[in-house]
Amino acid sequence: MKERYFQNNTEKDLDLIIQDRIRLNSNPVDPSTIICTGDWLEYTHFRDDEELIDCDIDILYEDEFIIAVSKPDYLPVTPSTRYYYNSMAILLKEKLNSENVSPVHRLDIETSGVLVFGKSKSIRRKIQMMFQDHRVEKQYQAIVFNTPTVSEISGNLVLDENSKIFTKQKLEETGQANSLTLIKRKEIWGDYTRLWIKPITGKTNQIRAHLAAIGCPIVGDKKYYPDEAIFLDWFLHRDINRILPTIKLQRQALHCDYLSFLHPVSDQKITIEDNTEKWQQKIDQLLN
Repeated sequence: MKERYFQNNTEKDLDLIIQDRIRLNSNPVDPSTIICTGDWLEYTHFRDDEELIDCDIDILYEDEFIIAVSKPDYLPVTPSTRYYYNSMAILLKEKLNSENVSPVHRLDIETSGVLVFGKSKSIRRKIQMMFQDHRVEKQYQAIVFNTPTVSEISGNLVLDENSKIFTKQKLEETGQANSLTLIKRKEIWGDYTRLWIKPITGKTNQIRAHLAAIGCPIVGDKKYYPDEAIFLDWFLHRDINRILPTIKLQRQALHCDYLSFLHPVSDQKITIEDNTEKWQQKIDQLLN
C-alpha cells in the first residue's frame, strides 16, 4: 500500500492511515491485524489522496441517450488502483451531475480517443451487446517500430504464463483463432510506421499484443516492448526517464480514431470521430 498509494508518507503517517481508514469486518485494525480467508476489508479513499488533474472533457457527440468524449492518454476509463476520482467515468458523472452515466466499452489507460457512455443502464446494455456481437465498426491509429509486412493478424490470444509481466497476452498460431485485426493503411516514417487499424474482435490488449507479435510493437508501449526488462524497470522505479530513450514516448501511441454503430433508439447509423489535438500532439513529439 505504501509503495502504491502513499509513497511520500512516513511509516508513522502510514500507521495512522491504516487505523483511520481501514476496517476489517467493520472493525478497526492496526499493523498487527491478521487477515484471513473470507474476511471483508474496506478502505476509505479521499479526493485529496489523488493529484489534482486539470482535465477539460472534450465532448464529441451527445444526445438524450448517449454521450461520447475524447479520452486523454493519462486517465483510466473506470476507477482503478490509485485512480478513483481521476477516472473518466467519475469525472463525467460529476460533469453531468448524473449517477446513471457509465461507459459502454473500455480503452487502456494510455490509449486516447473515442469513448462512449450510455446515459441509462438500458442504453448501456444495448450498446454493450453491439460490441459483444461485433456490430460496432472501430478504427484505431498507431505508431509502431518497424513496418508490418502483413495486412491481417489473427490467432489465439491467451495469457502469457511464461511472462514476468502480469496480465500480458501472447498470440498463438495453434488452436482456433479468437482474435482478428486488420491493417488498412500504413505510412512509413523512417524508423516508425503510422497505421490505420480495424480490430474485428475486441480482446484485452488485442492491438498491442498483435502488433508486438509481428515484430512491430507500438511506440511508447512498455508492457509489449520486446525486452521485458524495460517494463520491469519502469514498474520497479516508476521513472519513465530511465526507459524513455528506448520506448521514445512516455505513453503508448495508440488512438481510437472512430466508432460507428446503429443508434440504439433511432436505429440510424452514427459515426463518432476524434479529431481533437491530443493525437496530433503525440505524433508531433516523434516528428520534432
